[in-house]
Amino acid sequence: MLKIEVHGQKKTVVKAEELLKTIERLEDMIEPAARLKLQDLIDENNVKATIMVNGNSVWSKKRILQNLKRIMEHGRLYGEKKPGRHLVAGVLWLPVDTDPVLSKYFYEFLHLCCGSIAHYNICGWVAQYPTLRHLKDFFRKNESGHRVLDDIPCWETDAKRIVEAIEIQLYPLESYMKARKSP
Repeated sequence: MLKIEVHGQKKTVVKAEELLKTIERLEDMIEPAARLKLQDLIDENNVKATIMVNGNSVWSKKRILQNLKRIMEHGRLYGEKKPGRHLVAGVLWLPVDTDPVLSKYFYEFLHLCCGSIAHYNICGWVAQYPTLRHLKDFFRKNESGHRVLDDIPCWETDAKRIVEAIEIQLYPLESYMKARKSP
């Protein structure tokens, strides 16, 4: 039996809990199927509360792809001020605050689901991967040395669906060629 939790501001939690009641026998579903149903519910209803299944967030594909589109338009993950680092006490490099194009939501997805460490905070992540080219390279080979899609467990179907969509956006020609080769 699945354990479903909802977190966030009271108003968003109430909305999410009401929407959850519309999915029949949700707790009896297998986790991969439930995660896709919940992702669809989140995206169709702009749910801002965090819905968790067995302690793991279900991610909004729509929110992440909207932010990816913005990143692709800018060609970088930072705003006007280029990210950097400053030395603290002669031993620790901390990221300089910037106004990133990368959203906090997408950043959380990257370091919780995609094989990346947090790099201290969002500004540190952007300093490590400042451009669209860096982001593309990361999805081909994450910090574990794997393609991001190959590093996501099979039960995490919502994250897999998102990464597949990201790859189509980042590598449209390659995705087209793979689709043509598939039977």
